[in-house]
Amino acid sequence: MIRKGVNALIKVAVADDQVLLRKMLCMLLEQDDEIEVIGDAGDGKDILNLCREQHPDVVLLDIKMPSHDGIYALQAIKRECPKTKVIMLTAFGDEKNALKVYKDGADGYILKEVKPNLLTMTVKCVAGGLFVMHESVNGYLRGQVGETVTERIETIENIYDDYGLDRVDRKIIRLLIGGKTNKEIGETLNFSEGTIKNRVSRILHVTNQKDRTQLAVFALQNDLV
Repeated sequence: MIRKGVNALIKVAVADDQVLLRKMLCMLLEQDDEIEVIGDAGDGKDILNLCREQHPDVVLLDIKMPSHDGIYALQAIKRECPKTKVIMLTAFGDEKNALKVYKDGADGYILKEVKPNLLTMTVKCVAGGLFVMHESVNGYLRGQVGETVTERIETIENIYDDYGLDRVDRKIIRLLIGGKTNKEIGETLNFSEGTIKNRVSRILHVTNQKDRTQLAVFALQNDLV
C-alpha cells in the first residue's frame, strides 16, 4: 500500500472481508491526492481496533463480514470514536439494512459497485459533513420510511376509531394539550363554549380519563398529537 505524507487531508480506513475488493478500494482511494489510506481490516473487530489506534476521518465499512459484522463495527465506532465518519458498503440488491444503519448513525450508504470517481467524491463529501446515499438505497429507504409513517397513521386512526372520536375531537385534544380553555377552544373552532364543554366531557368518558391532565398524558403516550 502506498503511504502518503503528513499533508494528506483525509485519513481513510477500509473494512471488507473480501481481500481483493478491499485492496482494490484502497488502491483507488490512494490515487487521490487528498486521501490517505491509513489501514484496512477484514472484520468488524479489527477495524474497531484500527479506529482506536489511528483515528481515521472516514471508514468504508462492509455490512456483511464474518465474526463481527459491519453493524457491530458501526455501533462500536460511533460509541468509541464519535468523530470518525462511517460509510457503509453493500452489494446491489442488499439494501435491507439501510434503515437500521441510518438509525445507528451511518454517515453514508453506497454500493460496492460504485464508480471510482464517485467513491472518492463520496469520501470527500462525508468527510465534509454531508450524508451521501446511492440512489437505489435512497429509493429503498424512502419506501421503508413511507411504510413506517403509514403504519403510524393507521395506528392513530384505529385508536380514534376505537373510541369513536372524530376530527373535531382530535382538534380539541390538541388544543387541550396546548393549555387552551373551553372558551378559547370554542373561539378557535367556531363552537360555543357549552358545545366544547360537552365534547370534552364525552372525550373524557369514552377514553376513561378523569380530567384534562390525564387526557393529555393519554394522548401523548398514544402518539395522538
